[in-house]
Parts: sequence; structure tokens; C-alpha cells
Amino acid sequence: MLNRSFKIPLEIEQSNQTGEITATLLATTTAQTHTRVTQETDSQTTRDSLTKWRPRHEDTGYILQRNACLTQATVARLRMRKSHTLFRWVKGHSGHPGNEAADKLAAIGTEMPANEQLDLEVPDAFRLTGAKLQSMTQKLAYRAIRQREEKKVKPRPRTTANLDRITSGIHASFGVHVHDGTVWKSLRSKHVLRSTSQFFWMAIHDGYMIGTHWLRTNMPADLQQRAMCAICGECETMSHIILQCEAKGQRLIWDLVEQLWSHTNAEWKDPCWGTVFGAACAVFKSENGARKPATENLWCIICTEAAHLIWKVRCERVIQRDGEELTESEITNRFYAALETRLNLDRRTAARAYGLGKKALKPHEIENIWLPIIADGNELPPKWVVDNGVLVGIKRGR
Repeated sequence: MLNRSFKIPLEIEQSNQTGEITATLLATTTAQTHTRVTQETDSQTTRDSLTKWRPRHEDTGYILQRNACLTQATVARLRMRKSHTLFRWVKGHSGHPGNEAADKLAAIGTEMPANEQLDLEVPDAFRLTGAKLQSMTQKLAYRAIRQREEKKVKPRPRTTANLDRITSGIHASFGVHVHDGTVWKSLRSKHVLRSTSQFFWMAIHDGYMIGTHWLRTNMPADLQQRAMCAICGECETMSHIILQCEAKGQRLIWDLVEQLWSHTNAEWKDPCWGTVFGAACAVFKSENGARKPATENLWCIICTEAAHLIWKVRCERVIQRDGEELTESEITNRFYAALETRLNLDRRTAARAYGLGKKALKPHEIENIWLPIIADGNELPPKWVVDNGVLVGIKRGR
């Protein structure tokens, strides 16, 4: 038997698509070169990338292709074979014996140590470089220039450190490895508001004027004092503000989040860089191992809104109130008001879903996400999501 499990190296983006194309690459290199092979896959993306879309990707130099190195290596291995390779699509999770067995092997692979190497070297005789001039457009040229220039930019040490905190925190809390690119892409999730996404982007880059930024040599002594938290007496960092500060706001908001999350009957995850700044990468599974997308999306919404609120409360205390703390009732009311505002925004978005394309939230999605934490959710009418006349609110307390 040639069946095997494989752990994708950490330097490659960890996703379903990379797993599927890697499986195709391994199958191509494992089979005898003179043997006619029929590969069955439930991934239309993998099949089309190697067949229908291949000429277009090669003509454009794989500029717009994600995981181009994997696709190029797989195409090269297919061309090196001495016999035909056929691809057949099968419907996933439909009882197909080969597909079900492959899923079990993939699950085993996720638990393996990431110490295996994947040969992505393309022999010179099969290497295609550049793009055809007749296929080049201004958009492609701009993207290619951006990719080349980005490789020259040295990573910011603090950004790298924060990304390490996020990826390691996600692995510790949810048991999955994610690539840095996955973290950046998660900030563009349709469940993360644009203002919150901008805050997360700045926080990961350590772009806010807090902490050691006030301790620069050109700063006068009175401004350097702003580096310290007036409540805790410690140097302010984003970790301190969002996760550790003793000022009213941080601990109270996370306690409210935990109380609210208890209504979902899902496992609670302690706030950390991975569970908060990587909230859009959260993974929750049922007892049979199936993903729970509604629970994952709710975690993303609540945690991102909570973290942004903690930051706004801190800025109001330090800048507008000159150090005066907000009361617990003020913070509590703002927390529930923020979530109710977000719920109503999602409901309005669902009502206009026909004009928003892939970013659209369907009414049944809104219902699955929010229903566990809505007060008297069992008594709501069938079309409460899109019916503006139905008033809903977030559960308070247990």
C-alpha cells in the first residue's frame, strides 16, 4: 500500500488548498512513472489549477496564483511522468471510500510533527519563468513589481514578534498551525469591521504611540512620562493594555465576554494574542470533529469588538479624561451597546445581501451566529433577521 499521511512544512501556508495540492504532488511523485494514473480529488480548485487554468497561469507567470511554488512543482512532476495522468472530481463527504480514507489520513497528518521536507525544486528542463508580453496587463505588472519589492523589505522586529505571539497562541489554544499570511488575511474577514481591522493592523505593527515610543532620545522628559501606565506603573505595551492592565475596563470587559460566551456551551479560551488578535482564525469543533463555523464567527465578532473597545476605553481615560477612570456601569453599557450595534449592522447587511457579492451575509448565517447570545431567542419570529420591526438584544448575565 502506498497510502501515507504528511504534515505540510510550516513555511508553507496551512490551508485546505495547500493540503489538497500537496496530496496531488505526493501522489504524482509516488506512482511509477510508466503507470497510467487516475487521481480522484474533491478539490475542484486543485483539478482546475493543474488542467483548465494551467495555460493561463503559465502565460501570466503565476503572478496572481496563490501557492505558486506548489502548483509549479506539481505541474513539473506531471510532465516528467512517462504515462498519462487523469483527474476525476468526486463529491466530498458523500461516502466515497477513497475520499473518506483520505480525510482520515489528513487528520492523522495534522497531528504529526512538522519535520518532513517537501521537494519543490523544478528541473531546468521543466521550469517556466516570467510572463508572456501579450498576456501582461497593467494590473499584473503592478502586482509583479509589488511582489519583487516586498521581498526586499526587511521585516520589522516588533511585527515579527507579535506575529509569533499570534501564531503560537492560535496553536496553543486551537491546535492548528497558521501562516503569517493567514493572520493578515484574517483581518479582512467579513466578520471584522473595517475600523477594528485597522486597529488590529496598527497594533500588530506596534504603530501606536505608546510605551517605548515615548522614550526616544529626542523626546522631552515630560513626554517620556507618558510611556508608563498611570494605574499600574508599568511601561505600556499593547499586551499590557489589552490583556494585563489593572485599570477598569480590561478585566471587566473580558469577564463580560466570558459570561456571554457561556451561553454558547462552547469551550472558553483565555484571552491572549492568539485568541484575540488571531480571533478570525479560531477553530471550534464538534464531538465528531466537524468544524463549527457559526461558533467560530461569533468568537471572532465578540473578541475583536471587545479588544477594540478596551483600546477605546483606555484612550478616553488617558486622553479625554486626563486619567479619570470610567465607571463599571459605563463600561458594561458600552460593551453591550457595541455588540447590539454590531448585531443590527449585520441584520441590515443581510437585508441588502443581494448587492454585496461574496461579502454578503445571508439571513440564515446571521441567525446561526447570533442566536445563542440573543435574549429570548427561542421566541423570535422566523424572519426576525430581516424584519426591522423585531427588536432584539444581547443576553445580560447568566
